[in-house]
Amino acid sequence: YIHTRRLADYLEMAHMGPSELKMAVERRVPRKLAYMVEDGKIQNARELLLSEGLAATNLIPTEAYATVIEGSEPAKCMRNVLPIFRMSTEVMTVPIGETGSYAKRVAEGAEIPIGTQTYTPVTFTAAKYGERPLITREMVADAKFDVIAQEIRKVGYKIENSLNQVALSAILEGSGTAADCGAAGTGAAFVAGIATAVGGLIGLGFTPTDTVYYPTAYGAVINQVSGLNSTSADTVLRTGRIPALFGTNSHICGVTDTSATYTWGYGSDNNIGALVVDRNAAGGIGLREDIAIEQYSDPIRDLVGMKIVARFDAQKFQANATYRVQY
Repeated sequence: YIHTRRLADYLEMAHMGPSELKMAVERRVPRKLAYMVEDGKIQNARELLLSEGLAATNLIPTEAYATVIEGSEPAKCMRNVLPIFRMSTEVMTVPIGETGSYAKRVAEGAEIPIGTQTYTPVTFTAAKYGERPLITREMVADAKFDVIAQEIRKVGYKIENSLNQVALSAILEGSGTAADCGAAGTGAAFVAGIATAVGGLIGLGFTPTDTVYYPTAYGAVINQVSGLNSTSADTVLRTGRIPALFGTNSHICGVTDTSATYTWGYGSDNNIGALVVDRNAAGGIGLREDIAIEQYSDPIRDLVGMKIVARFDAQKFQANATYRVQY
């Protein structure tokens, strides 16, 4: 957690006198660490701290933001599954065309017909998600800077998880069909269900690109894959990651869904343990504002009132581009 550690160090340095700051900079700040300053130039961090001091630099806000993003990284899932649509306004409409179909046969020398499409509009309406890190004036006064940095980090994770919840729930609720693994949908039966979903998606005219797993479903698949051969077993046991399975990228998403129809889970009959999707047709994420720090100008006093926010929405596009794998 490089940025989390660095933020804690900078917060502590902000309370130091000149001689103590000099020793701390030499001991804790890497020699080659540099930042881009206002005029676009790159300046060495040690020189910047010793010449201007923390109060005159933008280093604490910079590392606070980097800590938020660092916290969001372990939760990232659905933004790696669905395309991102940058929203210039709070509401954005995207036209979605039909799938499949065939080109018309044309006689030699005849006029080639103009293609026709029936477009269905999909509207993204960005909602605001945010939280204030649990930072008290007492924590600042008592110099609990490691705790403060960790609290900032946690909020980044929470907001990214909210994006996962919104996006997964959208394509889960709007999914078109399912492969039912039967009452004993564990282990080999569940892997067979994924294979059925991959084939079914192709049969519907889509290209399976990604599989999103509920965590315990992912564990069941790992157990099966690790027993296939020595090469697969070694890879899975060392990394804990499934290689591309049936040609699809693997993702883990352990959120609680908000679907009114299905339950994202594993271990109970009718739970949906995985989604096989065509990332180019299943849905999208409308991003009005990515994770950012709001109302944070004073590096020390504003810690207590720091707000971390994002604005986004997610919608399903083609129902049959998401294939459920049912326990």
